[in-house]
Amino acid sequence: MRVDRTLRHLHIQMWEHRSGKYRVLGVCRGLMRIGLQAWGSEGDIQPFTALAAGLVRGGHEVTLVVTDNIGRDYTGLGQRFGYRVVAAPNPQNPSPDEVETVWRRIIEVGNPIRQAELIMKYGFDPVTEVMYSAAQQLCAASDAVIGHFFVFPLRVAAEKAKVPMATVNVVHNCLPSRYINPPGLPDIGRWFYPLGWRLVRKMVNRIFLPRVNALRRREGLKADDDLMSQTWAAEKLNLVGVSPSICDRPPDWEPRHHVCGFLNPPAGLATEELPEGLEDFLQGNTPPVYFTFGSMMLNSLDYIQETANIWLSAVRKLRCRAVIQLPWDDLSVFPSDERIFKVKRASYKNVFSRCSVIVHHGGAGTTQSSLLSGRPSIIVAHMADQYFWGAELERLGVAGTTLKRKGLSGGRLANAIGQVLGHPEVASRASVIGQEMSKENGVEVAVRLIEEKLGSRTN
Repeated sequence: MRVDRTLRHLHIQMWEHRSGKYRVLGVCRGLMRIGLQAWGSEGDIQPFTALAAGLVRGGHEVTLVVTDNIGRDYTGLGQRFGYRVVAAPNPQNPSPDEVETVWRRIIEVGNPIRQAELIMKYGFDPVTEVMYSAAQQLCAASDAVIGHFFVFPLRVAAEKAKVPMATVNVVHNCLPSRYINPPGLPDIGRWFYPLGWRLVRKMVNRIFLPRVNALRRREGLKADDDLMSQTWAAEKLNLVGVSPSICDRPPDWEPRHHVCGFLNPPAGLATEELPEGLEDFLQGNTPPVYFTFGSMMLNSLDYIQETANIWLSAVRKLRCRAVIQLPWDDLSVFPSDERIFKVKRASYKNVFSRCSVIVHHGGAGTTQSSLLSGRPSIIVAHMADQYFWGAELERLGVAGTTLKRKGLSGGRLANAIGQVLGHPEVASRASVIGQEMSKENGVEVAVRLIEEKLGSRTN
């Protein structure tokens, strides 16, 4: 049966607003059954939760398969916004101590290419078969599927099941272009980009393709020749979940690559109450500096205290006010004074715009959230694409010098923050870009493209 696209506007959705929150009261059978599969940190998975909510709002039946690297539970979000969540966890269930050991090793390595190899070895290889099994079930129950660009098992399952597929790239330097500096290499000028891409593609193919092609050959499919142009980008549609205010689409990209915009939760679907006391603190005389390393913070008290001490040292040197985000239940174990407000979690959308500078790890989601808020950043890169995001914000003139987590000190951090605070033009530029981004709707654009490119399957 060919899906009748004229039915798009005939779906019925009812929403009820209570205490600033939305919940689904009823959804009819959707226009398409769409399966999504995500893997990685919270920053990797959040674009898919936003996209899932947007697809439900568009009348589609949505299932999201999640493999979170530390086992976060997303079922509450699914229940709230009307999509099904299926967990595909790591069967080895590593202990917190094992996770911390690997994590420290990744940070100590420093080189993004070598870090990617370690991430695959410890974070992806143990879950490949689990993800492939989940992908097969997802394809069997879906009219179309959408996957995180790393999740090659979904592409294998989709090819076998002949289900149309789209990929989502959460960063724009994984698609070769003579206009973009290759990942992991210093930017020494555009003249070097073609040679740099040849070097990088050779290195990433060495790391990834043996894994990709082992599964493809096992399933009777032709081996991939190039990771970035084949494995990481679906033939029908590849969504680049980055604001066009950041990524000016290179003219040498193929038509399948679409810069849809930041995949932020749709308007009205992301209300979060502030922690008690934070509203009063934000109304103080001077805007605070916000400190967060997001999903880069391990569930280890020693590691969190180590990071908090660096932040607090910077605050003391600057004599500024600060909100520090620490993922620990008992925040009383961390020192504080009247200049410090501690939170376990806070809504970036509701807090960032009321701060002076955002100090963060440079994840795709946090980086774009900081820009959307119109505030400048200091990026402390831990791994992989975070160095690229730091370079991008520096290029845009909305951030200080990118720092490394390895060897970070309170003094270095204080100097970087002070440089941004001492140059108001940085904040002005961030405000301009934030206003531009506020006019965009990445989820809406992505949903439209998915319907246009994947909605013609015959059942």
